[in-house]
Amino acid sequence: MDSDMRRNIVVSESNGCSVEELPVEIVERKGIGHPDSLCDGIAERISVEYSRWCEENLGLILHHNFDKVQLVAGEVDVHFGGGQMIRPIRIQIAGRGTLSYGDKKVPLEYLATEAARSHLRETMRYLDPVKHVVIECYAGRGASELMDVVRQVTANDTSFGVSHWPRSTVERLVYETANFINFELIDQFPIGEDVKVMGCRMGAEITLTISLPFLAFEIPDACAYQETKEAAQQAIQEFSQSLDPHPITVMVNTADELEGLYYLTLTGTSAENGDDGAVGRGNRVNGVITPFRSASFEAACGKNPISHVGKIYNVLALLTAQELVGEIEGVAEATVYILSQIGKPLDQPLVANARIRPVDKLTPALQAEVAECVDEMLAGVSEVGVRIRRREIPLF
Repeated sequence: MDSDMRRNIVVSESNGCSVEELPVEIVERKGIGHPDSLCDGIAERISVEYSRWCEENLGLILHHNFDKVQLVAGEVDVHFGGGQMIRPIRIQIAGRGTLSYGDKKVPLEYLATEAARSHLRETMRYLDPVKHVVIECYAGRGASELMDVVRQVTANDTSFGVSHWPRSTVERLVYETANFINFELIDQFPIGEDVKVMGCRMGAEITLTISLPFLAFEIPDACAYQETKEAAQQAIQEFSQSLDPHPITVMVNTADELEGLYYLTLTGTSAENGDDGAVGRGNRVNGVITPFRSASFEAACGKNPISHVGKIYNVLALLTAQELVGEIEGVAEATVYILSQIGKPLDQPLVANARIRPVDKLTPALQAEVAECVDEMLAGVSEVGVRIRRREIPLF
């Protein structure tokens, strides 16, 4: 183990077997229309639009944390051939912002509400953000001491970020398959965006259990539903098998085996009927949920991109792990942990630990190269927030 005292960087070697060598591995990804993902997306869009308004009108970004968005499910009467919304979905926006700066007022409620509608409109094809959704904004004024921390650009919390790279075989399969369904298969079949892919590897055999919402107004009867589901399942099977030679079994909507149960929706999401959502309950910053890996439970979406380490350090940990694996020949795998102390400079964490699995062995030269890379990534931490505000880095 080696320690770089310039920025409290510690380089260590991963011990034990890799996740690929474990007898069992479980990985999950919630699609863009899942209620939890909708809350993540709305929270982050509010932060982006609030930050943009502040920059354009005030010349700086004010303190905010909109990471407390909740979705309360609606109610529908749905059947083959159609249905109707009985009770709308409710989006409840909480969190904190700055309501004024000098003599200028910030239109917080308007910005938050319009940002939520914009995200729903851009994400969901059949969910009308006015007709099907009621949006309520409860966001209030933030604590004055945290507002000062934002102005000083220092950590506004004592928290840690962690991420790893590269993805394992199952992680890649789950991530790519979910995105294939959300962004390609949706153009070929009458399905919605509320997808969930659960991957399980036992030995070398992989099972992908997939939740796939079908659009009721496009499915006339049970026979058509079954035919469409089988065709979609086959398309997913072919796609996933093209990614990896391991034996892969794809199973879609396994609850349908119970008589009379069909996954039909009006809007493409289970949020229309009984499935609530909240920020931070879905995918981590690396895009998947990985119980066999180190992970942070921070809700990154909606936190301010200037000083909130719960957001910035999780993104920085992922970018640093990717840089270590991509640019240093001797690093096969990296997990990066970064811990802050409230009020301290973002580029000076209490500790930054790069835990690596070397291609051969961890030599002093390799340790020094890894430490230098981590040091450079910390030095450029301010650019992370800029990239987040530009929506260049997906957070879920």
